[in-house]
Amino acid sequence: MTTATDTTTTAVQSAPALECRMDRATLAHALTTVGVGIARRPVVPLLGGVLLDGRSGDLTVTATDCETAVSVRVPDSVLTPGRLLIDHAEATKLVAALVKGIRKRDADTMPVSVKTTGDGTAVLELGGYTMPVTTYPAEDFPTLPDAPPTVAEVNRERFTADARRVLVATGTDDTLPMITGVQMQVMPGTLTLAGTDRYRLAVAELAATTVTEERSVLFPARVLSAALKHATADRVRLGLGRDKLGDWVSLSCGTLTVVTRPVEAQFPSYEQLFPDTTVTARADRDTLTQATTRATAVLEAKKHTTRDSHGRRIAAQVAVTVDPAGSVSIAPVRSGSMPTR
Repeated sequence: MTTATDTTTTAVQSAPALECRMDRATLAHALTTVGVGIARRPVVPLLGGVLLDGRSGDLTVTATDCETAVSVRVPDSVLTPGRLLIDHAEATKLVAALVKGIRKRDADTMPVSVKTTGDGTAVLELGGYTMPVTTYPAEDFPTLPDAPPTVAEVNRERFTADARRVLVATGTDDTLPMITGVQMQVMPGTLTLAGTDRYRLAVAELAATTVTEERSVLFPARVLSAALKHATADRVRLGLGRDKLGDWVSLSCGTLTVVTRPVEAQFPSYEQLFPDTTVTARADRDTLTQATTRATAVLEAKKHTTRDSHGRRIAAQVAVTVDPAGSVSIAPVRSGSMPTR
């Protein structure tokens, strides 16, 4: 066993000593996932930490910025129960650095352990090295709310696909908070997702198992987008609740739990924007995509373009025409002109 030392400052842990062990891929995945809940520039250093809480054989890995808390449960990984608060950025880099030059397939299966030594120092053991890691007092980690009661449960694959479609239409302008979230409306048997950036509107309705008559919440789009990347189980559960500090909304999927503050804003009433009658036409996807790309290129050539709320360049306007026979045509709309094909 090779032991490496450095000048990293560690803090003596007043919480019980912890020892946990798992394969490197599991720890790396847990650290990456909870990173969603860490601020880029933490107000205080310990908010850049990740809490390792071992009890009953399972390890819960948690990070928070006091607005969003993300936790991942790693079953059957705790040898000695306890709590340890380590620096997230440093631990993430060590888990990657200590397997440099090793094939990923082999590196992922290597055992890694994190534990508190007799003098209170936290160490990470991986690849024949024992490295000290920066710690913070675990008792100073913020008290986090429990996940609120589940109000809707849906199929994960369907939820992920529809949520991503809706997220495309959301905005990022914090001065208009109502466009920075995805409205999740729970009705008996259904969960409806809606998002807008003022120029576009996307709505998706999913079959759901619900336990409430009608509830609505505005889930932060940034948090939802990040959480979807780490949701892998079969079902997704949406929770809503309130404590003395205010409202909370949660998203749970397998061992992943995200608890966050909802966006405090009123989502626009969009139902009246849909016409009473609709025309439906079916077209080949590749042909439709090619026609849209060509129409957009014409508008870019004529400099009739703008940028959406994500900074992406988009065509100012593209006309979609459905004739009585059921054919579909796509044409650019230039300022002051009728659409031409």
